[in-house]
Amino acid sequence: MVQRLLASIQRRSPRDWRDYAVLHLMAHYGLRPCEVAALRLEGVDWQAATLTVDQRKTRSTLVLPLAAQTLELLRRYLEVGRADSDLPQLFLRIRSPIRAMNHHGIIEIFQYRAGRSGLPLAGVSSHSLRHAFAMRLLRRGSGIKAIGDLLGHRSLEATCAYLRIDIDMVRTVGLPVPLAISVEGGDHE
Repeated sequence: MVQRLLASIQRRSPRDWRDYAVLHLMAHYGLRPCEVAALRLEGVDWQAATLTVDQRKTRSTLVLPLAAQTLELLRRYLEVGRADSDLPQLFLRIRSPIRAMNHHGIIEIFQYRAGRSGLPLAGVSSHSLRHAFAMRLLRRGSGIKAIGDLLGHRSLEATCAYLRIDIDMVRTVGLPVPLAISVEGGDHE
């Protein structure tokens, strides 16, 4: 569903490029709306292929490795999607007055794009992208501690709240149950 949401953005206008880049970072890196709004141009290290994220909720800084696809997307966004401005923030409003986006604007991007996508996303919040990110990591075999570190959680409990039980996944890790012996004859194991 996340990939279908991203695919629904045509990338023909500056707004399309900005919105696609915002949702890509939220979906593929698990960023909160406030973290996306706080991203700065100097936070992208093109040589090291990393992104510095200010995790305000936990008052920590996270340096994430960026995939080549993400670097190329950010380059393209800066070429055609970002308004010409001296502001240091990565994501700016499209309309005048040009200024940095806040977390409400990031949430509105998700709501707007979810509504236009034609997908059954009524009542789904932008936070669902973080949940989907966490579940993808879990399904790929990442440990809960590593997932929590990427999400910027301080406790295991906070991370576990993001991870829904996936019955098919549980079946693959379940231990075999020994055969029960009839207790009618008095034999017990």
